[in-house]
Amino acid sequence: MDTSTFLKRSLVFQAELQRNSFPNASTLADLCGCSRSTAVRTIDRLRYEFGVPLEYDESNRGYYLTRSDFSFASLPPGRDELVVMILLGELLNLIDDASLQSAVSSLWAHLTNGRSDVHYDLEQIRGRFSSETTSVAKLADVDLLRLLNLSHKGQTVKVRYRSPWRHEEDKEYSGLFERFHFSDGILYAMFADSRGRHIVLNVSFIKEIVELDALPPRAVDAQPVTQGKDYWLEGFGVWSGTQPLTVEVAISAPASRYYAAQSWHPEQEDSWDGDTLIRRFPSIPSPELNRRILSIGRFVRSVKPEHILDELLRDVEHLGALCRKD
Repeated sequence: MDTSTFLKRSLVFQAELQRNSFPNASTLADLCGCSRSTAVRTIDRLRYEFGVPLEYDESNRGYYLTRSDFSFASLPPGRDELVVMILLGELLNLIDDASLQSAVSSLWAHLTNGRSDVHYDLEQIRGRFSSETTSVAKLADVDLLRLLNLSHKGQTVKVRYRSPWRHEEDKEYSGLFERFHFSDGILYAMFADSRGRHIVLNVSFIKEIVELDALPPRAVDAQPVTQGKDYWLEGFGVWSGTQPLTVEVAISAPASRYYAAQSWHPEQEDSWDGDTLIRRFPSIPSPELNRRILSIGRFVRSVKPEHILDELLRDVEHLGALCRKD
């Protein structure tokens, strides 16, 4: 059973609660094939974001419903669902279609059913929300519909590509678009090329896409993307099939309280050593990771693994040279 989404994990947890089996995070992780930290976040979202009346029973080492009449029939919207609805609202501003507007309004009414603190409609939300740059605009700029269509058809293409981080000249790849992932405002493509490799491409760095009539030699040898790997995840703007590191950043006070209120990564785990925040999360080495750590400045107490410091040191030495030049 595919239980990779929050909704599906919630349904599994619901079934265990209704069986009065006192499920806990370990139970949910085993049943869904997810990490224990993901299971903990699922339970916390149900309790604190969706208002499910859960309590932990120490003697049975698991959770139970404090209200026997509670129904999961229509979970109220959480953070992610609200963001989706707001983006849908922005799309409706671009598409003058009464039937679509009615459908979205009906979806909003369904989502808010049972949420007593929601006394407004979607139009009122849009009247109080604005964003200079939206995900909708970014996806439109890269012509996501065309990319999805090429992937759906299995159309072979030749891609001209240049990453400013890795390439000094344009690169050409021939093959197939397999999957797409939107992370931190950036669209990534999983590309199976004619040499049997899977390559993660930042779509904004694609210069040209040319459709090909025939499958390039050896493109059929590309191994299918492994769906079940835990490391198909986000790592500060990078979607990668590479096994991530466990990065640990210690942040001293008073900045520790500021950063404790921020979410850096869906798999982050925080702990405290006095007033020092110890944040652990999976990531691959990347410019995005370096920039995040450098942004903390003098409040960084330590970084692990230590080889990440070598890359950070090069950035700091460059900045120091600029200061000395002035």
